[in-house]
Amino acid sequence: MSTQTADRRIVSYASLQEIVDDATRLTEAEAPITGNWSKGQIFEHLARLMDRTLDGFDFKMAWPIRMIGIYYFKPRIIKHGMKAGFQLTGAPKKALSPDPVEDQAGLEHLKTAIHRLETESQRHASPFFGELTRDEWNLLHRRHAELHMSFIAEP
Repeated sequence: MSTQTADRRIVSYASLQEIVDDATRLTEAEAPITGNWSKGQIFEHLARLMDRTLDGFDFKMAWPIRMIGIYYFKPRIIKHGMKAGFQLTGAPKKALSPDPVEDQAGLEHLKTAIHRLETESQRHASPFFGELTRDEWNLLHRRHAELHMSFIAEP
């Protein structure tokens, strides 16, 4: 599931449940972080995107940005994962960037969001990638989690 590099773990999730299992293990072990967010903030950020997948987004990217997302970034992310360093701005930042949150509270939100993804069928269009199937959304959530969870070191 993961290996450790100098600054970050290399993480790969085959299922949404593996995200929950890893987050729970790292929280219980009081694993240190190597990035700017606490474990709670990482979990909360992941959960917020998952919630919006199910409930809808209150923002949309301009069509040229969506075209770049659909035809350039989506295939790269699906094949190679997400790279660190992207900074949200504007409405996406307001909607998805978490305030400080306790690790356990963030973990509980993440567990609830993943349970919803596994049991609810509706999916809304991505403001960046457009319409996605349930499987595409789940894969993108796994890739997104791999990026953010890599900033939590092995205990």
